[in-house]
Amino acid sequence: MLSFLSPSSLSPTGIRSYAQIVSSLVTLAAVACCTLILSGRVGAEELLESGWEVRKVAEGCRFTEGPAVDAQGNLFFSDGPNNRIVRRTPDGKLTDFRKPCGRANGLTFDRQGRLVMCQSAGNGGGRRVTRLEADGQETVLAERFAGQPFNAPNDLCCDRLGRIYFTDPNFGEPADAAQPVAGVYRIDAPGEVKLVIRDLKKPNGIVLSPDESLLYVSDRGTQKLHRYQVAADGGLTPDGILYDFAPDRGVDGMRVDERGNVWAAAGQGATTGLFVLSPKGERVLHKPMPDLSNNLSFGGSDRRDLFFTASTSVYWLRTRVPGAIPRAKE
Repeated sequence: MLSFLSPSSLSPTGIRSYAQIVSSLVTLAAVACCTLILSGRVGAEELLESGWEVRKVAEGCRFTEGPAVDAQGNLFFSDGPNNRIVRRTPDGKLTDFRKPCGRANGLTFDRQGRLVMCQSAGNGGGRRVTRLEADGQETVLAERFAGQPFNAPNDLCCDRLGRIYFTDPNFGEPADAAQPVAGVYRIDAPGEVKLVIRDLKKPNGIVLSPDESLLYVSDRGTQKLHRYQVAADGGLTPDGILYDFAPDRGVDGMRVDERGNVWAAAGQGATTGLFVLSPKGERVLHKPMPDLSNNLSFGGSDRRDLFFTASTSVYWLRTRVPGAIPRAKE
């Protein structure tokens, strides 16, 4: 660049102009680099710990789902066909935490550190959303809507006010559906349930942005990731499609990092694995995983441990960007 100019052949005024041009180009390059990083257009080296190999930390399950990590660093995940929730301690010990568990699927912790679970359908399925209290008792948060049981509560997220959004798809035959729509619901208090989205085919993964101004919902019927604006009262306004995975398999489960990027388990066959999407809907990263990818969760003292449920196993990655920190109730 500028090789056609030789400073030795320039006058003092020309040398100053040459230096100014070079300085401007350096500044523009730095700005472009910063813009590239801030826009989310970064490579794996910016998001995943360099030199860290994917590690298997659990195996021998039938279908792992719903990973969630508590404040002590314990990982909980569901094994639906075995009707159990498994706990993995920080030192790697695995035990059955709850069996039977109502065929739990999606799991999360609320701001008080209580485990909240979507109990799915099928043999032993509770078809409801419950909360595990400190004494081990279950509180039923949502069991029916308009007098009818739910289809198969799948995944959920909690906001700082204690409200819970959950998805209720029907993956069976239409005639088997208990509800007339595959809905997304909001629980304002135990037994107080509102239908907030009714026009998706198979709503599945669901997560709030770090500031809770946006809600992302995956539709496995169309393989699109929808975005909604969240009002102060918890109401939702459609805000377009963040990303369209079709014809590939769309998002099953997802979380967000502190920058607002969406980390998602999606894809099938050779593509199944980790996808990271920027808040603008750019695909920042795709990392294939060994097994069909179902869900993920951040954890660890620095929130840079990423636990990944995939088919019969659970995997562990290390990230360079921490997961978003849930805020306490204000």
